[in-house]
Amino acid sequence: MAKQQGQKSNQGSSMEPKDSAKNLLTSTQCLNHRKSQPRRSVEKVNKCIQVEMDLEMENPSIDLILSPKISISKKPRQCPGNTSSPQQGVSSPSQGQPAMPALLPLLPPPPFLPPRCKIPPPPLLMPGINAPSLPPHQLCSNPECSHFTCGYSEQPCPKKTPKLRMKVFHWQKLPSDVVRQSRSMWAVAPSDNKELVEPDYASLELLFCASPTKPKQTRPTKKSKEVTFISPRKSLLLNIFLKQFKCSNEEIVSMIQKGDRSRFDAGILKQLLKLLPESHEINKLKSCKEERSELANADQFYLHLLEVPSYQLRIECMLICEETQILLQCLWPKAQAIRTACETLLSSHRLLVFCQLILKVGNFLNYGHHAGDAGGFRISTLLKLTETKANQSHITLLHHILEEVEKNHKDLLQLPSDLDFVSKAAGFHFDAMRADAGDNLKKLLEIEKRLFLSTEDLKIQHTKFVQSSVSASKDLQEELANIEKKKEELADYLCEDRKQMSLEDVFNTMKTFRELFLKALQENQVRKEQAAKSEKRKKELKVEDTKRLKAEHGKSSIFRKK
Repeated sequence: MAKQQGQKSNQGSSMEPKDSAKNLLTSTQCLNHRKSQPRRSVEKVNKCIQVEMDLEMENPSIDLILSPKISISKKPRQCPGNTSSPQQGVSSPSQGQPAMPALLPLLPPPPFLPPRCKIPPPPLLMPGINAPSLPPHQLCSNPECSHFTCGYSEQPCPKKTPKLRMKVFHWQKLPSDVVRQSRSMWAVAPSDNKELVEPDYASLELLFCASPTKPKQTRPTKKSKEVTFISPRKSLLLNIFLKQFKCSNEEIVSMIQKGDRSRFDAGILKQLLKLLPESHEINKLKSCKEERSELANADQFYLHLLEVPSYQLRIECMLICEETQILLQCLWPKAQAIRTACETLLSSHRLLVFCQLILKVGNFLNYGHHAGDAGGFRISTLLKLTETKANQSHITLLHHILEEVEKNHKDLLQLPSDLDFVSKAAGFHFDAMRADAGDNLKKLLEIEKRLFLSTEDLKIQHTKFVQSSVSASKDLQEELANIEKKKEELADYLCEDRKQMSLEDVFNTMKTFRELFLKALQENQVRKEQAAKSEKRKKELKVEDTKRLKAEHGKSSIFRKK
């Protein structure tokens, strides 16, 4: 192998210029066939290719000698796949000059030359091969120089940077490329450097440095060793519920066991019933082998509660007694007001006389009409008295009737006082009251049955309160039953349907009529006062006119005598 390599090297050194040119041109093959090229000079190859293109345009069959060292011959080139003879190319320097030892990549195609152009273009600049190196940038050391004559640039000022962490100045930043594209105030600098104002960086750093933040000392969190058998959400709700008492779990359970309702209202007892332990939680707590101190607060409360016999029935007894007391305080006054309103409408003589007056007026106005000759009217007709307008402005049928009543039947002006109790009962819903009272009584009777089957201490503790609540609820039911009878009697009195008539609608109608009645009385009184003032003013003007005429008559008689 060594001998073969030596023979190859000797043959390469003894090659003639024509052989070296063939090797170079053979290596520049078709661009579609990518192969590595042998080492050659980029500048000379570019010149040879350009001259070769020029000669092909003028005379394809001519051979020229460009220089004693370089010869160019035009012959058809062939790609490696063709069967024609290989192309000839540029010869390397003479035998005395060694060839370029650089291995170059595939060159790009030469630039296009216009026709009849004899001068080849300059060689292509390859980065790192034949690109000229730029001289280093020189700076001017004279601080008073304007840099227009010396040709050098200004010494770069060192950029001031703070030594401390500064506060952030929030602004809208403009990119440098946007600033340089237009003649903005940021791109045009003053001609004199003395006009540039430099800030006091020391004071800026002193005034606007950010306060050092102390690293937070993270305390090692203690791993909770509490054991719980309750879900996190329920445990959270139960802990919030227990904190409002501001006492221990034992004291809360003790109040439940004794039936003490001093710190338990209806809302708190309802919450407690929702938070009672379920069956699977009870089983887990009973089978728990850990000490009570290792359990969570909610679990400890459940354990204390489970020690109380019939704890749920005790809480339900406390709740029903509390709800019954609130319900009785709310419904009894309403029931009494509704009963009084019904009795007032049934016994009011003024209302009866006024309605008879309205009936006569209505039949007179509706004479000859299909609505005339009526034997009565529904009670809601009282609200339509203000809808019938008189020929005079601001006068309705109700205004006229009240004027007649004031002249002939002054006692009817006291009708609003009879309807005072009715207007107070207008906002009460009788049907809803009956439903609430009935539901509460059912709960009381059910609790009473459960107490009868419970332990003796629970009977002694809650039977008395439950029985008194049942008795009061039954009294309320009797009162509501009496009101129901009054309702049927009132429906017959007003010629309304018993099943369809609503006490709430009747009371609201009477309340609105009472307000319209009082408003019409007040407007009539204001109209009278204005009429009286107008009449008084007319009399005063008449007296003044009489005096003025007498004075003029006296002056004329004196003038005649003279």
